Amino acid sequence: MIQIKNLELKLGKQEIFSGFNLEVGRGEKVGITGGEGSGKSTLLDIMAGRLLPTAGDVEISGEVQTVTGSVYDFSDLRKAEMSAIEKLKRALRGINVDKIVLLLDEPTKNLEAEGVEWLINFLRDNKALTTVIVSSDRYFLKETCGRIIELGDFDVEPVRIDCAPLLPSTPSGAVPIVLEANGLLKNRDGEPLFKDVSFAIRQGQKVAFVGRNEAGKSKLLKALAMAYQNQDETGGCQRGVINFPSSVKVFYMPRVFTGAAARVEFDKLAFGTANFLLLDNPTSCLDLPTIEALEQSLINFPGTIIFVDEDREFIRAIANRIIDITPQGTVDRISTYDDFLANETVKLQIKEKYKL
Repeated sequence: MIQIKNLELKLGKQEIFSGFNLEVGRGEKVGITGGEGSGKSTLLDIMAGRLLPTAGDVEISGEVQTVTGSVYDFSDLRKAEMSAIEKLKRALRGINVDKIVLLLDEPTKNLEAEGVEWLINFLRDNKALTTVIVSSDRYFLKETCGRIIELGDFDVEPVRIDCAPLLPSTPSGAVPIVLEANGLLKNRDGEPLFKDVSFAIRQGQKVAFVGRNEAGKSKLLKALAMAYQNQDETGGCQRGVINFPSSVKVFYMPRVFTGAAARVEFDKLAFGTANFLLLDNPTSCLDLPTIEALEQSLINFPGTIIFVDEDREFIRAIANRIIDITPQGTVDRISTYDDFLANETVKLQIKEKYKL
């Protein structure tokens, strides 16, 4: 279906590809990963005919269809109101799996967990659909691809995160509590983003906010940051109290939308001024090598972390406590992410909270 032989591409003085070869058979699902600037999306552009190589042969048997981040950019109002998964389903509706070569460029970036599962099942069910996938989502690639090709140089400098001094143990020897939240409620347009949110976080816990309530997770994280930064115990919530002990040093990383902006945020962590991190989707615009470097740095970080992210492998590697932030309260368990997902009591609680 796809044959690329001795591909070369130079953009100005920069050599992107030299002697690159790739064969993809009918029905294969092939993943492409690599560092920033390694040519992942450029390779898809060449396959789609949007960019001509400097040299080499590219032969594709079938009609090429590309789905990229632009699938979420629509001009008319109806499409603008659709969710990311609705737009993706629309883009893939009715394709001829026997004749189409599907090119996916970071297809899971704007999807919640259920959308990712839908796309995994779509690709599994359509066994004859030839697909090349550029993605940094390790879970998605593992679940869909028969093989994964790495492009570029993987000599990535590790993300450095130094930690401020930790709080000492209590006189009784207990691990100190570094955050308490009680009865938090925040509304938007008369509907709760989250409510009845209460928890106590102990030093060293690495907590993932998860669940279907995408806006609620990030808004709660921001409320915690506002409570610390503004010394406002409400954090902008309509009800409830947030309390950080005075010796806790918090760093808040809001969601950013470029790799360069993410690196600026990581550089701020190199001075060891924080022992508590609040991270909003830190992997959302990172390539795979940088995600892995960040992941290892956070595993080694001795302080406390609360984070929101859609990368399942990232959550699995870091979190030792999971809190599902539903619009109707929380489902909270000190466990790995896999244990949280498999626990029958958790499943029942989630079903009740989301009224499934």
